[in-house]
Amino acid sequence: MSRVFVLTIAAGLAACSVGCSSARYVSKQSDSGVVAIPSNTNSWPFHYRQEAEAMIRQHVGADYEIVDEREVVTGARVTNNEQTQHDFTPNKKQPNLPGERVTTNGTVTSNNISEWQITYKKRQPFMNIGNARGPGTNSPVGVQPAGGTAPTGPGVNVLPYNP
Repeated sequence: MSRVFVLTIAAGLAACSVGCSSARYVSKQSDSGVVAIPSNTNSWPFHYRQEAEAMIRQHVGADYEIVDEREVVTGARVTNNEQTQHDFTPNKKQPNLPGERVTTNGTVTSNNISEWQITYKKRQPFMNIGNARGPGTNSPVGVQPAGGTAPTGPGVNVLPYNP
């Protein structure tokens, strides 16, 4: 009996690990997107965070950054629980027939349904935009120093400052 139970559980987990992905794309652009998972957990048996990060790497590569992550309400679950009670009582209008009192109590419960959404983008490589004057200068081309005009020379494109 226990051997059959263990094999059933193992087969179910193997089937689910092959085709049951809990991470999904909410939106997907060329170098960014949003991935949703049921909750922000990475412990057995729900490795949701690991699945989301694998999808992100598959989409934009290993060099990415998480821009935002948050819990988002996606809907509501409403439960209505009614209980009806039948009590036999004396019948005042017709004493020979039994009377009945019906009481119904109801409870309505509402819960939010939410998911964890991860917004990501591909990291852009760092570019030094101001190295036109040679090594050691980091000011961008066309920007004048606060003390006056910038030095001019071959290969330097300096625009005059006119307030």
